[in-house]
Amino acid sequence: MASWKQLGRKTIYDTKFLRLYEDTVQLPDGKVFDDYSIVNTNDGVIIVATDENGNVLMFDEYKYPIDQDILVFPAGGVEPGESPLIAAARELLEETGYESSDIELVGQCYDYPSKVQHLDHIVRIKNAKKTSGITHEATEAIGSLQLIPVSDLNNYWKDGKFKASYMISALAYAFPEQLAN
Repeated sequence: MASWKQLGRKTIYDTKFLRLYEDTVQLPDGKVFDDYSIVNTNDGVIIVATDENGNVLMFDEYKYPIDQDILVFPAGGVEPGESPLIAAARELLEETGYESSDIELVGQCYDYPSKVQHLDHIVRIKNAKKTSGITHEATEAIGSLQLIPVSDLNNYWKDGKFKASYMISALAYAFPEQLAN
């Protein structure tokens, strides 16, 4: 399939966490668009972690853009030069106080590749143990940690408790059998 050609890029907004561009692009048929918007955010990690008893670590977190608390896995940004596995271990420790050396990258996916340049790295951590306190960032409004049996995930999914598409993607990579039927 033929790709689009970038003819120019104008930076509209640029911060540590988000960049907004207006690109001029040429389509394969030669048509030119001078206002194709692109959002770029740092890559992230979604951590599907289980403790030594096989319970999944999740919590409710307030999400300002939708003004709701939603059930989520630990997650966060990958710092420049940081590997997704290191970022996942760091975020898990910060958000839950749990650690483990049993860590594996199980998948990667884009949230909305038509407009957003952001790659989620889905990391599976097993046999996590509580080793320290929690150190949330100022912008994180994280509720109490919930230890949910893996066998309950299918019911949570069927009951619509997962409101973020990245939760379903992470579940599909980590526990595909839990999304059946």
